[in-house]
Amino acid sequence: MNKKVVAIILGIIILVGAIFGLWYNKRSSEQPKTPSTNVSDSAKFKSEYPRVAANNRFVYASDKEILDIFDNGSGVVFLGFPQCPWCQHLSEHVDRAARTEGVDKIYYLNIRDARASNNEVYQKLVKKLEPYLEKDKNGNPRIFVPDVSIVKNGKIIGRYKEESTGDDNITPDKYWTNERIERTLSQLRGFMSQLK
Repeated sequence: MNKKVVAIILGIIILVGAIFGLWYNKRSSEQPKTPSTNVSDSAKFKSEYPRVAANNRFVYASDKEILDIFDNGSGVVFLGFPQCPWCQHLSEHVDRAARTEGVDKIYYLNIRDARASNNEVYQKLVKKLEPYLEKDKNGNPRIFVPDVSIVKNGKIIGRYKEESTGDDNITPDKYWTNERIERTLSQLRGFMSQLK
């Protein structure tokens, strides 16, 4: 009788343990996976902009951080979005210039949704950049991307300006000749060197 009771108790313990194990595994597999917070900004940017170096200088900035730089801060501000092929190409050159000049951060803001909705942040950015902006088909100032500003103590000391080709249908691959890349790097480095 004693052996029978011990066997039953052991059986119940094993059964309860198995049920608990199955329940725990099911529960943990149903919980949402949280994204890793260990992914650096440079790694995240590289995943969105594959042309840049793995050790790129891009950091994701909030709307407020970008507006603060334009108000009274200093730094390189890159406005764009990954779906823009011109942004993809220019990001590589901005990063190279920053690394050469010892600029440790390029403040990046994806403005695609803000521009599409013409939200308050986009309107504030347009107001700050208005003297430099081209007009859209309705005559309103518009931030065409990529948009790169070099800001020192809240004053814009330089802006990337794309060279005119006279060809509205030119692709980024055709536009970026070795000569244009060198001129762009020189232009950007000249502005960035003033941040020191």
